[in-house]
Amino acid sequence: MSLISNLERGGSISKYAKHGLLLGLVVTTMAGCASMSPEECKAANWHQVGYQDGQQGENPQIVNDYTEDCAEAKVVVDRIEWTKGFHEGTKVYCDPSNGYQVGVEGREYYGVCENPKFLKNYQMGKQEYQRQQRLNNLNAQIASLDDQISHEKDAKKAKQLREQRKDLAHERSQLLNPDVNMNINFKF
Repeated sequence: MSLISNLERGGSISKYAKHGLLLGLVVTTMAGCASMSPEECKAANWHQVGYQDGQQGENPQIVNDYTEDCAEAKVVVDRIEWTKGFHEGTKVYCDPSNGYQVGVEGREYYGVCENPKFLKNYQMGKQEYQRQQRLNNLNAQIASLDDQISHEKDAKKAKQLREQRKDLAHERSQLLNPDVNMNINFKF
């Protein structure tokens, strides 16, 4: 039984799962904030803004957001300078050693790198991120089942809950002890 279906049935959610859900909402909400204030638009060094965006691996379409935001302040974005800076910044971002870090942090990748080593490392990092996310989900589900089991009066229902917990614990064990060894090669 998933955490959501547990909640729909009136089940409880552990305090750790609550914090994880809240954190996810905050991060998701903040991820959409790429606007510039009128003051930032007026003071912007577009080459530097582009460089920072490239260095962070931002979506290249972010310049359209700047154009819209700055039009309200009657400031024209220097797209040529922004693009030059963006390409310089992506050289730093696209270093192969950064690929794994971007993936393992669960950051969005916008296809700005041509380096196949970056992409390979990003995929390995992304797989690890997904593994960690699944472990977190399993831990929350197991904690919820533990809570349900401790309060369950019906022996038959408690047995079913213990079986569900056993299955989840087995999956968690498999994720914690993978059969495949991962080798990460970074060139400096």
